[in-house]
Amino acid sequence: MASSTPNGTAPDPLATPPQLQSLDDTFGALLIGCFVGFIQYGWTVNQCYTYFSAYPNDRRALKSLVATVLVLETFHTILCMHICYYYLTTNYFNPAALEKAVWSINLLGVVTGAVILASQSFFLRRVWMIGQKFRPLVIVAGVLLVGEFGFATAVTVDTFVHPTLHNNNQAWMNCAGVGMAVLADTILTAALIFSLHRSRTGIRRTDSLIDLLIMYSINTGLVTGVTNMLSLVFALAMPDNLIYAAIVIVATKLYANSMLAVLNSRRSLLADRTIVHTTPSQNIFRTHVVRSRSGRWTRPTLTDPLGLPTVIGVKVTQETHLDPGESVDGDDNEVLKVEAGEAV
Repeated sequence: MASSTPNGTAPDPLATPPQLQSLDDTFGALLIGCFVGFIQYGWTVNQCYTYFSAYPNDRRALKSLVATVLVLETFHTILCMHICYYYLTTNYFNPAALEKAVWSINLLGVVTGAVILASQSFFLRRVWMIGQKFRPLVIVAGVLLVGEFGFATAVTVDTFVHPTLHNNNQAWMNCAGVGMAVLADTILTAALIFSLHRSRTGIRRTDSLIDLLIMYSINTGLVTGVTNMLSLVFALAMPDNLIYAAIVIVATKLYANSMLAVLNSRRSLLADRTIVHTTPSQNIFRTHVVRSRSGRWTRPTLTDPLGLPTVIGVKVTQETHLDPGESVDGDDNEVLKVEAGEAV
């Protein structure tokens, strides 16, 4: 039997349903951010596969870092999927559920902070290896990144204790965490660019490689910094929507892909047989411009009582032919200064 209203009349099936709040700048924006993040996750998986295939002899610690970032990124992607399904499918016609935080959105903050901290630890070490005078900057950037992870954890705790979205505590903690990440990105990128600029030799080939490395530093540092800055601006200007959260999702994927892009770029940088290694002198990152028959080289095991970076011994099997007008003072093995990031 068909149901009827209290006055005895049947309900009109064509009656206008109750109006729902617009989701364009909340879960609509979050959905778009997740879509872009899913594409970036595909890049992450592809780059991890490339890394483990192309660099099987890297240190175990570096491989563990890459594996950790991949696991965190996978969990981050699963959380984003659950958020979209829970709010836009399971509770598509339940406005009350849109005001409450589900477990996946609660955990999103701390996982985001963990991805950023793990990815940036690679760049922290790279700047640390440049020289003593840059290490105070590394310590400052490290403190900022730990602070960013602390605020991300605090947001997660707050959403579990007070399961409502868009409260004031979450707004200011999100802003503080993103601001710390922006400042840390700026410090690390500026340090890398400064050290690279000072490494110019006046030799065209070497300076061209340095220009390429500067471009890599800008791409891996400023891109994440600009994205985080946009998130900070939207969080301050419009804390009652989720546009800033959507941008944070994209920025999180950029951190992982930036780290992997730097690791996987070593082979292209070595395409001209430029051997990259580190020395314990003030000019930490250097190269021997040599050409080997096979393009392969091995890393000897050396013990330095001072705990300084290991020196890689390279035996020259064939000299490099310089362009007309170029010359290198000293013998054919002279070291040319350039920074190439993590080499081994």
